[in-house]
Amino acid sequence: MTTTLLKSTFTLIAAVLVILFLALFPAFASDYQVGLLAKFLVFGIFALSLDIIWGYSGIVNFGHAIFFGAGAYAMGITLKFIAVPGVTYLAILLGIGFPALLALGMGYLLFYGRVSGVFFGVVTLALTGAAHSIIIVNSDFTGGMNGLYGFTTPSLGIPGVWEISWYDPLVAYYTAMVCSIACLAFAYWLVRSDFGRVLGAIRENEDRAAFLGYNIPKIKLIVFCISCAMAGLSGVLYVPIGFISTDLIGVMMSASVLVWVAVGGRGTLIGAFVGALLVNYLQTLLSDSFVVFWQLIVGVFFILVVLFWPGGMVGLIKSPRLVKFLRTRPLARN
Repeated sequence: MTTTLLKSTFTLIAAVLVILFLALFPAFASDYQVGLLAKFLVFGIFALSLDIIWGYSGIVNFGHAIFFGAGAYAMGITLKFIAVPGVTYLAILLGIGFPALLALGMGYLLFYGRVSGVFFGVVTLALTGAAHSIIIVNSDFTGGMNGLYGFTTPSLGIPGVWEISWYDPLVAYYTAMVCSIACLAFAYWLVRSDFGRVLGAIRENEDRAAFLGYNIPKIKLIVFCISCAMAGLSGVLYVPIGFISTDLIGVMMSASVLVWVAVGGRGTLIGAFVGALLVNYLQTLLSDSFVVFWQLIVGVFFILVVLFWPGGMVGLIKSPRLVKFLRTRPLARN
């Protein structure tokens, strides 16, 4: 009981310190650094959304970028073609709702069609290519290969009374920060709920869970929609700090988020989130220092993690060997 209480207290203190650091970060950082961290936080939400279905449900989605891109494009298209007061809020709703509806249709066909495992991954990978083609073909709405631009500046506040541009670095940063905290809190609540325990049972042994009377396709569909709605939210948050293009919906983006989750630790939530921050920071750092070889370095790092630390960073920290080593290591003597 004492150990559990100490662990909970330590976790709470660590969370408060991290939130304080994030809240005060703009006070001692440049606008560039603030914008960079805002982007990393958005990618953290994206990685978190994948970990919910991959780490806790055993669903490997090789096309998760479809929903990130769908959120960004839905918001951008709404801002460009609909001119009404408070259009930003409508764009946010569509940016979250449209990916969720896509997930509902796609998930219904796949889960009730008993498509699972590697076959599910292959189908979602193929759908990524199809989504990319749809963006290119409908260039009048999406901008095609040139990307989507020229839309109304998104703003937050009370329409017609008090509004502030979402392009403001501080507004974009604090919006991403608040959404990150909210998404992490929601994800932890979800996986620790009765529904989350059912997800764990399905991940460990789907046949046994079905034998116990659980509607496997329905449960998978629900968590898939939740995950993709969160991915859509990350796409919405990306719009004020990035550029909407086909890269957001392509194979490379889907592969990247898989790397972030694997490096951080699949099935840990915080590991997936921190993994996204770490890998993107390394990419930014290495791309400046090693213009030609930075992708190779990141690739080698990922391979090393998969081979030697399959549980990711969190798995390494929780490793029994590491814990035993730290507990039994003799104190240094003078």
